[in-house]
Amino acid sequence: MLEVADQNLQSSVDTGVIDSSFTTESAYILPSDEPERQRLNEQSRFMTKAVFGGRLISVPSLTISPGDEILESATGTGIWLLDLAHQLPLTISLTGIDISTRLFPKPTTYPSNITFSSQSITDLPPSWSNRFTLINQRLLTGALSKPQWIQALTEIFRVLKPGGWIQFMETGPTPNAYSGAKMKRMVDSWASLYRARGLVPEIQDVLGQLISETGFIEVQKRVIPLPLSPGRNSSSLSDSELDHYEEHKKNIIGFFVAAKQPFLMAGLFKDEGEFDQALEEMREEWDASEGCWWEWAVFYAKKPEC
Repeated sequence: MLEVADQNLQSSVDTGVIDSSFTTESAYILPSDEPERQRLNEQSRFMTKAVFGGRLISVPSLTISPGDEILESATGTGIWLLDLAHQLPLTISLTGIDISTRLFPKPTTYPSNITFSSQSITDLPPSWSNRFTLINQRLLTGALSKPQWIQALTEIFRVLKPGGWIQFMETGPTPNAYSGAKMKRMVDSWASLYRARGLVPEIQDVLGQLISETGFIEVQKRVIPLPLSPGRNSSSLSDSELDHYEEHKKNIIGFFVAAKQPFLMAGLFKDEGEFDQALEEMREEWDASEGCWWEWAVFYAKKPEC
């Protein structure tokens, strides 16, 4: 969900011009336009670097062999699969699914072992049972209700091969460290928006239990706190560490910019001016803070061998 170049961010904050290609009936709050494609691509690579230590696949004890198949749910632009294709031989089949095809890459831009199709993770083809060695999924917090999460996990369990693994990443408007009242206002508004749309803002806190209840074993959760301010020891940070936290700030701000229209339609801010001011005040509060962070949760789990 989240990263945007500085000048694009400021332009969007100033003008509110975003091609929000979503419908008011949809629970999903983000657009499916070209700025969103860029944001998702940049976000994916930042998260791979910051959350997964630069590894596209970080599942413990997983070996990918010739003939294996990998599925990405909610693939979006397909950037994770496109990057993964550079690391794996053509004998590994890669499949990306999403309910919308608007952000899929052009067929001429990816290798023959990648397939993209329009599918809902809550209703996968019957022929896919026991098929995939790995299923990757990131950031469906803003898309699924709790019953849909349960159904999605049931489908994911079904299409995994015995012994196959899932690799999920989630977050939500439930950070454990606020910089102050300005951040709290934006985060509370985010949670209110999710609840108004039937979503589960606290999914990262309950997802592990839902995964276990589906029948998965060896369920693991890692929580990665990423800074939104340099803290008290900012003078001792390296240039790369400073870049890291700046990129994370843009990541979070970029999400709010992309989701501006749903916030306004929900009546959480009286107009664009109030929203833009609140967003800028949150960013200023981060810069003045002696330390605040945002948590990202990674989940791994295995389907039993039999």
